[in-house]
Amino acid sequence: MKKEIKEEQEKEPGLEERFAAIEDILTQMEGQDVTLDQAFELYKQGMEQVKLANASLDTIEKEMIVVQEEDFS
Repeated sequence: MKKEIKEEQEKEPGLEERFAAIEDILTQMEGQDVTLDQAFELYKQGMEQVKLANASLDTIEKEMIVVQEEDFS
């Protein structure tokens, strides 16, 4: 199982990378030279990163519940 998790982690960015991407997008959106079209595109990219981060957090939370149940059974 550890091998599966490691392989999965190598395929997708981790939470830290996703949060860094969101922060970068926010910084770009705050720029004075950003057009409305660019801001909207950045917004869509940011929302996609938020959605993926939420999915990762949900997965981690479920895994933690399983581990806790295994520890107490």
